[in-house]
Amino acid sequence: MSRGARRGLTIFLVTVVLALIVVGVLDRVAARVVADQIATRAQSSQNLAERPDVSLAGFPFLTQVAAGRYRDVDIEVRGYEQEGVRVDRVRAELNGVRLPLSDVLRNEVERVPVDRVEAQVDLTFDDLNRYLASQQPPARVSPAGQGIEISGNVEVLGSQYPVSGTADIGVTADAVTFTPRELASGLGTVIPSELVEPLRALLTVRVPITGLPFNMRLKSAVVGADRLTFTAGGQNVLLDANLTPNVTSGGSSTP
Repeated sequence: MSRGARRGLTIFLVTVVLALIVVGVLDRVAARVVADQIATRAQSSQNLAERPDVSLAGFPFLTQVAAGRYRDVDIEVRGYEQEGVRVDRVRAELNGVRLPLSDVLRNEVERVPVDRVEAQVDLTFDDLNRYLASQQPPARVSPAGQGIEISGNVEVLGSQYPVSGTADIGVTADAVTFTPRELASGLGTVIPSELVEPLRALLTVRVPITGLPFNMRLKSAVVGADRLTFTAGGQNVLLDANLTPNVTSGGSSTP
């Protein structure tokens, strides 16, 4: 190969490398701009006290920008509180986010439709027991292997009974319920058979988990060392600051 040919090849390779670097930088810049737009719209539309963390997957990202449709958008919301119940963390994956490039360039993002949301919702036992301590009768829950132990002082016919026992976990779209399966007296005495059912009913507690971001519905729960982790999800969510989020049923809104 002649010297001129080698020089031409070197210039070509350097140009290709520089072009790839520029494309890579533009790709990451575009991802950051779009993430900021989604975070802003998510915070305003979901009435979040703090700006959520947003990250976007996929490379090259510029192809998603050009199409105005994003496959995987990860959002983390911390310290969400509703009806006196604090949710420590919501880690949501938004699939099928639609955000036209023209709106991003003009900084005129008003609505962000989302096809599907899948999430994990973390509720710590500290936050859970803080809420239960304010209820009547006060109760306390703690992990017992893969299950839950519940305890409290309940009153029957003017007498206080300290009781505890394992509990079943019931998950609905917007609440978790702890229902004692078996009870033991905290005094070391046998609970009279006629009091077992009244005590079980009094110690059954329901914790509302309403108004989750992105109109998500709870599905199931897993017991951890210091928290309950729920799976949750939603469909056809619209991030629009002009719409009031559904804070009671966790239902979906339609774009």
